[in-house]
Amino acid sequence: MQKLTSLILNSKMLLPIAIFCTLMIGYLSLADISSLPKLKVEYEDKFYHLAAYFLLNTIWLIALKPFTSRGFKSNILISLGILTFGIVIEIFQELLTDIRVFDYYDILSNSIGIILSYLCFQFFGKRIFENINSK
Repeated sequence: MQKLTSLILNSKMLLPIAIFCTLMIGYLSLADISSLPKLKVEYEDKFYHLAAYFLLNTIWLIALKPFTSRGFKSNILISLGILTFGIVIEIFQELLTDIRVFDYYDILSNSIGIILSYLCFQFFGKRIFENINSK
C-alpha cells in the first residue's frame, strides 16, 4: 500500500489528471445535467459542488506540491485559483447558458469544499509526504 501511495503522489500523471478534472467540472457546470440520476436528498446540488471542489482543490494541491517551494503561500494561492475558477464558472452559467443560472450558494458550497480540502491538506499532507520521503 505504501508503494502505491508513493507512486500515485510522485506520479507525473497527477498534473494531467488535475487538468482533466478541471475541464470536466467546467463542462459539467455549463452542460444540461438534468437527466443525471438524483440523490433524492435536500440540497443535493450543493453537496455536489462541495464534493467536486474539495476533490478539485485536493488534486491540484497534490499535483503542484513538487513544483512549489513556499508551502503555505503556494497552497493558499492554489486554493484561491480554484475559488476564482468556480466564480468564473458561475458567471459563465449566467452569461453563456439558458439552462444554468448564477447562484451565490453554489459559490458558498465551492468555498466550503475548498476550505475543507485546504485544511485537510495542511493537516495530513505534510505527514503523507514526510512518510513517503523518509522511506
